[in-house]
Order: sequence, then C-alpha cells, then structure tokens
Amino acid sequence: MTHFDDLPDLLTVKELQEFLRLGRNRTYELLKSRAIPSIRLGQKFLVPRQGVRDFLARTGESVATGTPVKGHA
Repeated sequence: MTHFDDLPDLLTVKELQEFLRLGRNRTYELLKSRAIPSIRLGQKFLVPRQGVRDFLARTGESVATGTPVKGHA
C-alpha cells in the first residue's frame, strides 16, 4: 500500500483507484460528481493530491458525525 506522502502531485484515475481501493466505476462516479476534485483534459482526469486529502477529510468527518456522504444513504 502506498502512503499518502508518496503519491505524485497529480494522480491518474488508475493511481487514485489503487490508493482508495475502489473499483473503476465508483472512482469515475466520484470524479464526475466532483466529490473528488479533478482536472479534466479531454477524456482524461488528473487528480491533485490535495483533492484526495480533502475528500478523505470530508469523508472521515461524515463518518464521525453520522452525516451521509453525497451519493450514500
């Protein structure tokens, strides 16, 4: 498993998918819904490392407070 600090500044979808241990479809859902910020270049998504950190922080807060994360009931 990769440590957060070892991630590149911009992640590919595949790198994000592997880091978050999510499937391809779920990863694209998160990107398209803007739950995880990304830069879109044509058909390609690039994800800033800080965006991943922010997503994880928001997700952790939602779990701690019992507030559903967007897209989850």
